[in-house]
Amino acid sequence: MSALYKVLFKLLLGSAKFGEAALFLSVLSVFNIFFVTCIPVILYFTKVEYWSSFDAIPWGSICGFSVLLLTFNILLNFGIAITYPTLISLGIVLSVPVNAVVDHYRSDIVFNSVRVIAIVIIGLGFLLLLLPEEWDEWLIKLLTRLKVRKKEEVPEGNGDIVSGLQNKSRRTRPSMSSFTH
Repeated sequence: MSALYKVLFKLLLGSAKFGEAALFLSVLSVFNIFFVTCIPVILYFTKVEYWSSFDAIPWGSICGFSVLLLTFNILLNFGIAITYPTLISLGIVLSVPVNAVVDHYRSDIVFNSVRVIAIVIIGLGFLLLLLPEEWDEWLIKLLTRLKVRKKEEVPEGNGDIVSGLQNKSRRTRPSMSSFTH
């Protein structure tokens, strides 16, 4: 649902201004109040869900999570409107290892090599998303330019001896035509 929300936000608003982001978040919250909160109530009255005592619910954790999630969404949406989207994306990338460290100190999670590799892969995935759309074409052009430049460079000094050695090494290598039948 979060990915759908992000895609719809980009599709409907593109790069939103401050007021547009505020209006979008207000409409989204009203939508959540009317349509999302009625789902658990319907499930309760149709006997699909059972609610235990409200005293057994960890309200502190739920309220803390809600406040942090609200803060994250406000900073994300208004941050994109005020600052650069790349800066916000970099903050999201950094949130993965920061959350891992908080989880390590807050709970008894042991970081084995699989968890560390997963965090690195998630971070690399976010960083790849920050690259421009034609980054692969730019990389191929850069590599071909470097390859051409490397071939064009002639070492200084005895040019005749070097070129003679290069010609000799080319003559001793078998060509591909000698391997075919």
